[in-house]
Amino acid sequence: MEADECRMSATDLHARAVASFEAGAVPEAVDLLRAAIADRLDPELINDLAVMLDGSGRRADARALLEALVTLAPQFPDAAENLAALGGAERADAAPPDGERRSRFLQTVADAQRTHLADNVDFLFEPWGRTLPDRAGEGERLAAQIAVLDRCDVLWAGLGDEESRDLLLRLLAYRALGPAHVRLQLDPGEYRRSVIGMTAELIRSAGVAGMPGMPYEWAHHVFDFTPVGVPVCLAGPPLPLASTIVFSQYAYRDAVNVPAARPRPGDVALDVGGCWGETAVWMAHHVGASGHVHCFEPSPRNLQLLTANLDRNPALAPRISVHAAPLAAEPGRHVWMDDITAAGATTHEGGAPEGRTTVPAITDSVDALVARGELDRVDFIKMDVEGAEPEVLRGAAHTLRTQRPRLALAAYHRPDDLAVLPAFVASLGLDYRWYLQCSTMTDIDSILFGVPVG
Repeated sequence: MEADECRMSATDLHARAVASFEAGAVPEAVDLLRAAIADRLDPELINDLAVMLDGSGRRADARALLEALVTLAPQFPDAAENLAALGGAERADAAPPDGERRSRFLQTVADAQRTHLADNVDFLFEPWGRTLPDRAGEGERLAAQIAVLDRCDVLWAGLGDEESRDLLLRLLAYRALGPAHVRLQLDPGEYRRSVIGMTAELIRSAGVAGMPGMPYEWAHHVFDFTPVGVPVCLAGPPLPLASTIVFSQYAYRDAVNVPAARPRPGDVALDVGGCWGETAVWMAHHVGASGHVHCFEPSPRNLQLLTANLDRNPALAPRISVHAAPLAAEPGRHVWMDDITAAGATTHEGGAPEGRTTVPAITDSVDALVARGELDRVDFIKMDVEGAEPEVLRGAAHTLRTQRPRLALAAYHRPDDLAVLPAFVASLGLDYRWYLQCSTMTDIDSILFGVPVG
């Protein structure tokens, strides 16, 4: 598209698209309408795009778009008429999964666009404030999230409860519209009271370690969680500790209906991405004296804080084994590991990146550890490794097939994690039920829980 076309209004683009379509230039018309929708969502634009898609031979795409539009804007009669012309009207009560997903998502978006949430920006997580998404790119962002949703066949079919299904749609809408329009799970008032109350009531030593370049809210303090029923003592920033301990980040909160989506007594559990050891200590408490936790953290500076947290919990530390090798798809690869005090430490291949402090490391894999007998069995895997989750899962493929562990997978580092992670598990011939949960007011710390069926 030419530069002057990029500056045209949605109305002008629409007019040019109609003229191009009537002149027989269907591909050009479709491109023009897509540009118009990226600037402003409008039922007439979406309807015309469906008509043009049908005119270009893409009838299935046109039908799915019209089915979504009938749900999104039932007051717009042209969509129903065009759907009937495509032979789709009689399928309204039996829409295909793709159409159902899109319809529900667009309805979620329509409801959210009419909602304004003045209290939904998390100033505890981002004390410097947050720039809200630009309305001008709303259509483009929605299209990107629809593309992710269209790839979620395995996840959508395997979601175990309606709460997870609704949250998936809200999470995608959140990524497109932002916090001013979409609330995920946690009530802002309750969330802030819990975090601030935790700091006020449970803190034992303040400012034991700073986070370079981060505000005071992200400094490390020592907390004793015994008064709230979790007998652990941990140093860390308030928000990560609140996510893990208070908001149950790695245990599905509906324990009555979904008791398996959590570490349980007697489990051999893996904490992949151990960071400062807070999750490993929390898991050691839950697996009990008959269980064991294998914690994987390759960043030396993080390991120092992790070791200090184990020392603060002498009753639980014997249940935890610490592994310093980064997990990957196969063992024996030479990589470079960020040597930083941060939850975002990552591995790099092909040489140490310029401007980053790194140390050399050699990868390992879950399957190799099992084959060597260092893991006698695996019952539960928590994994949060800054976007390397697909690779680490590939290195655990045999263990997943043979032992079918329960899973808690970070699904927020890459735009398509929600589609890719369940699809990989299914590609191994495994049937899992999936549950989705958020433990902050943002999409960060969104976790997919997988429970094997049968």
